[in-house]
Amino acid sequence: MTDHVLSGLVQRRAELAGRINTIQTELHQLQADLACLDAVIRQFDPEYEIAAIRPKYRKAPTPGEFGAMGRTVLDILRRVARPVSAPEIAKMIIAERRLDTTDRAMRRNMVKRVGMALRYQRTNGVVREAGAEGADILWELDG
Repeated sequence: MTDHVLSGLVQRRAELAGRINTIQTELHQLQADLACLDAVIRQFDPEYEIAAIRPKYRKAPTPGEFGAMGRTVLDILRRVARPVSAPEIAKMIIAERRLDTTDRAMRRNMVKRVGMALRYQRTNGVVREAGAEGADILWELDG
């Protein structure tokens, strides 16, 4: 029994070591890219305070958040019982969650996430396109 456990642990360690190597390689490339950008910024403005540039962090949605968005979108489609566009669904979600309606970046991101959830549900046969309203596709439950 210990041989089976040991082989599993060895395999897991090999996987982690491989990930670390891959991430370190990517880190070195990102550091080189950053140094190049710093050099170009200094060419345009030698006095620019590079250290004052704050890093931006992206938070990728977790699988749970992605699934939650899909459930929320489907819930809205059930409630409205008519074809609805992704921007309109996003507006409803923003209102329900009492988020800042004036934040354009957040609205744009929400529309993008709603669109991804709708396309995913379309591939599963849960929703379908029901026409268009201007440049926006209208969506409804399939069946």
